Amino acid sequence: MLNTRFKFKRNGKLSSREGRTNKSSIEENSKRILSKESSFDIHESYKELRTNIMFSLPGSGCKVISVTSGIASEGKSTTCFNAAITFAETGAKVIVVDCDLRRPNVANLLQIKKDKGLSNVLINDCSLEDAIIATDYNNLDTLVAGNIPPNPAELLSSKPMKELIDTLKQKYNYIFLDTPPVNVVTDASLLTTIVDGYIIVVKQFRAEKTALVETVRKLNFVDAKILGFILNGVRYTKLGYGKYGYGKYGYGKYGYGKYGRYYSNSDNQQ
Repeated sequence: MLNTRFKFKRNGKLSSREGRTNKSSIEENSKRILSKESSFDIHESYKELRTNIMFSLPGSGCKVISVTSGIASEGKSTTCFNAAITFAETGAKVIVVDCDLRRPNVANLLQIKKDKGLSNVLINDCSLEDAIIATDYNNLDTLVAGNIPPNPAELLSSKPMKELIDTLKQKYNYIFLDTPPVNVVTDASLLTTIVDGYIIVVKQFRAEKTALVETVRKLNFVDAKILGFILNGVRYTKLGYGKYGYGKYGYGKYGYGKYGRYYSNSDNQQ
């Protein structure tokens, strides 16, 4: 989610300065998507995340994974897409679905313009095939949010939503859902019947303990399976042991703790 506040003039248009700020913010967030230019340690962080998720969801069949957070701007959208990239690199068929029908971000991350998306499919405004977008990454597709509806919660908890996921399961091995923050709206919790597991993104120095506890409480209340946590935006220092000391490649950056905590060092914005 961008850190830019949109201030509209009376004619409904952004000022040129605000427009430039918004554009630069989008471009900066897009740079956080995994690519050949991304550092080795960032790639390794997401690969370890992939391994931990696979062990948390054993068995055959398509897996539906929701990536959420407690509050806004913790980096869930970028983390969700980067995790999907690493799964696609294994040869698995993967799709990212932007289920944040209030403040969608996937289309911004990919810098694509698509009028039709999830909301349009759910109201039969377009077909699922027409709405799915093939990304520049092999084996990875995406379904953006589409037009922002007046009733996001109702759409996400509807029968058409369940049918859409069932249809996607026939084509993909993994379905990643970018869902809204749990403490802001109820949307993420409503998907528990179609989700195999939730991953909670927590941004260092932004998330508060009380907010995280409340996030877990709300998901537990609806019997959601919490796979673990991703600590995002970690600030680390080298602590000896040579170039491979714990500060850079060890538990300070990404590790595995009591709840299967997953650590990523990419300082993402939602």
